[in-house]
Amino acid sequence: MATIREVDKIPSMEPRPREMQVLCLGLSRTSTMTMYTALKKLGYKPYHMIEPSKPGNKKYRHINCWVEALQNKIYGDGKLYGPKDFDKILQEYSAVTDMPCVNFSEQLVAAFPNAKVVLTQRDPASWVKSCEASFYTILSWRIWRFLRWLEPDGLGATYQCLQLALTDWTFPRPWTDREALAAYMPKHVAHVRSLLPPENLLEFHPRDGWEPLCKFLGKKVPNEPFPFVNKGNTTVQLTALAITIKLIRKSFPYILAIGVGVIAWKWMK
Repeated sequence: MATIREVDKIPSMEPRPREMQVLCLGLSRTSTMTMYTALKKLGYKPYHMIEPSKPGNKKYRHINCWVEALQNKIYGDGKLYGPKDFDKILQEYSAVTDMPCVNFSEQLVAAFPNAKVVLTQRDPASWVKSCEASFYTILSWRIWRFLRWLEPDGLGATYQCLQLALTDWTFPRPWTDREALAAYMPKHVAHVRSLLPPENLLEFHPRDGWEPLCKFLGKKVPNEPFPFVNKGNTTVQLTALAITIKLIRKSFPYILAIGVGVIAWKWMK
């Protein structure tokens, strides 16, 4: 009996409500949150890993779709995602940045050929250190065993998605292999460069400021400093906050029930 893929459970909107205009295909920890913030200021609606992971966001199925897509890509478990599949996940958005989107750079360029591509990068050694301070730190938390049991389709899928994204960058070596991770950065940069003509690609660093980015995208330069966000351990802090909020929401009915029980017991004494 055929199974229904997670992406098939998401309703499709035709015609697409927003044209996909910008693909930021720099790997995570290369200023992807900064690019997400900058693109919002320029009037785009960007997609970032934070979107489906926001506390209370009902788009948790997106995470399950990305898990499915990554498993299919890495291990050949099922049908590879194509333009229609990605469009159902990203149909409300006009730009993308961060994992797991960047794990499908080639597929997204093919799916949205009219989109302009922005590529951020950094020194492989410093990039791995940044991954150490964020992704590897988060994945090392012992609480994940409990969280994956508590909410397998939410927090559990988020854990799996992060691990699979790293696996995609180190495969066939383990996702914990830092040497393989460092070697992936230049491979990714070269691959993105090979996907499209130079006039459709901007290699960008946030220190360059608004001017080159706005010129490339045909946007007016904002009258404010270029945003710099998600420095240091911000990813760890945001993830911890999201987990805390989720745990409070999950446990509140039980806490309330216990409280009511205690009050009722005292009244019946």
